[in-house]
Amino acid sequence: MRVTNSMMVRNMLDHLQNNMGDLNDLNEQLSSGKLFQMPSDAPIKVSDSMNYKSQINRNDQFQRNLNQAENWLKTTESSLKSATKVIQRARELTIYTANDTMTPEDRETVANEMKQLRDELIDISNAKLGDNYIFSGQKTDQKPFDVNTAGGIGSFVDYKGDISSIERRLNENVQMGVNLNGREVFKKEIEALNKIYNDLSDPTKTGEDIGDNLSGMDDAINKYAELRSEIGGKLQRTGNIADRLEANKVHLRSLKSKNEDADLAKTITELKMEETVYRASLASGSRIMQQSLVDFIR
Repeated sequence: MRVTNSMMVRNMLDHLQNNMGDLNDLNEQLSSGKLFQMPSDAPIKVSDSMNYKSQINRNDQFQRNLNQAENWLKTTESSLKSATKVIQRARELTIYTANDTMTPEDRETVANEMKQLRDELIDISNAKLGDNYIFSGQKTDQKPFDVNTAGGIGSFVDYKGDISSIERRLNENVQMGVNLNGREVFKKEIEALNKIYNDLSDPTKTGEDIGDNLSGMDDAINKYAELRSEIGGKLQRTGNIADRLEANKVHLRSLKSKNEDADLAKTITELKMEETVYRASLASGSRIMQQSLVDFIR
């Protein structure tokens, strides 16, 4: 095949264009730190990175769900702890007044404290996390109890929430209920404290009548201990899941980085090599162009 000057010039220009393209690609990798800029640069790697990004986003959502669950559980545990103290104090007062040696004035003093304990337990039941009442089931915008001052024994408060569970997805395999409803946790206990208050305020009630309420106090203390144990177990589990989610996040970010981040040391080395090749191409091209011009003059 006959090689002409025009063919040599055209090939030289094509090679220069390719070298400039390679230099540009390496410069972009060096400045951006990424192996590719457009999906067309590396379709498979782009697809892999999108998959990693999707997994990271899902992992982040699990972490947000888990933080919400932990905050809810911790607020619940704190409320149960406070409620236990109220019931324990109510039990002490019940034992203290379960005799007939107290004066009317003493009973009135104890009755007033019992009333405060009753109201405090109602206040504890109205615990909120942000704008959400935590003991109202899924009716988180509704205060769990309304006081019915005209209600008799056993109907002093009306529960306004529901008994639905609030669930949080913590990972691909775990969905956890994070709430307790006020009807199961507080209504019986509020009514019990209200009954003791009424018994103390009623002069016809004897110390023995008041002492009959002790078993209810013991049941409440045991119930709250069991509920706190249940909440503690869930908090332990969320802690373990949190550790796994964080480890998984680090792993996914590492995979994504390896897939798309440029090796700067390697890129710099390749860039220097391409610069050398480009300079050589320019030098070779200049000789071809000079020779072509001389031939043209001849």
